[in-house]
Amino acid sequence: MGLRAMDFAQRLQGTASEDGEWRFDLAEELNGGFGGTNGGNLAAICVFAARALAPGRKPVSLDARFIRSFRPGLARVVPTVLNAGRTLTTISVDIFTAEGKLATRGTVSLVVREALAEFSVTTDAPAGNGLMAYGTGKPWRHPGKNYRIPLIDTFAPEYLGKRDSAIATGVKVIWEDPSASVEAACVAADISVGPPVASQLSGQQLAIPNPDLSLRFTGNEATADHVVSLCRLESLANGLATTSLEVRAGDELLAVGISTTTCLKGT
Repeated sequence: MGLRAMDFAQRLQGTASEDGEWRFDLAEELNGGFGGTNGGNLAAICVFAARALAPGRKPVSLDARFIRSFRPGLARVVPTVLNAGRTLTTISVDIFTAEGKLATRGTVSLVVREALAEFSVTTDAPAGNGLMAYGTGKPWRHPGKNYRIPLIDTFAPEYLGKRDSAIATGVKVIWEDPSASVEAACVAADISVGPPVASQLSGQQLAIPNPDLSLRFTGNEATADHVVSLCRLESLANGLATTSLEVRAGDELLAVGISTTTCLKGT
């Protein structure tokens, strides 16, 4: 794949503490368009920290709230077990800035793999039909010489076309770790939220941050050098946009979800 073998924690400069907490030294390369760490990376850290606290259990859901912007630097990650049942564990994960301010809170549910029945049903959901292949799509461009979005260089997002009114965005996976497919889905989903909303602004100069991300994971895992997120605008009314999400690695469906976008007036 052309990627050096590197797991999620190494790539994002994460180190574990004896008390179960983590420290991540988040670089500017992870920044989005609003001057802070892309929310997808913070959501991915929540999933990773929860997995570390409940080894052997499979993530099934994430609900992340981006409370304040996280500037590049040291992040303190504090996972807390809310309940550890026989089959389902629920963990809350708080990410604090170097100044001790709460930046992100995520809630992650994980299931005991052995408790799941060996039962599957084949659905008729389409995969990448009609979309451009990653590497042949339209690369995202920086807004200008004096305004650059670091994650464009890091994750190399590409416009891959539309399917059922959803805009497909291909995103490079920057770690090589099949068990971290869910973390890759978090990053791709969050990056893909902007285009469907931005396409409807008709030239209006509005900031469009998304303060939340909710995903439901399918349990599929895939070793891939990129994933594709399809994001569809479901509603845009009175400055609030609601988008639905579908993240795939090849033919494997990794996650579905939803996100809110706030269309903010200029100051």
